Amino acid sequence: MKSEFSIGDRVQISALGASRCPRIADKTGTIVGRSVYVSCARVLLDGNKSPTTVHRDYLEAILSVVAE
Repeated sequence: MKSEFSIGDRVQISALGASRCPRIADKTGTIVGRSVYVSCARVLLDGNKSPTTVHRDYLEAILSVVAE
């Protein structure tokens, strides 16, 4: 299952990402750009000053609920 992320999308670490990278298992963040690698994205994790390159398989989108 391949998902494409856009700049500004909110993401969290997936179950696969949590098992491979336990230090960032409970983190959420925002996509801030593309990586030089096609399979990665630049993510500004909440609380960090600089973005981190994370493999796209380690990310899952957070669905935002719009209140009416």
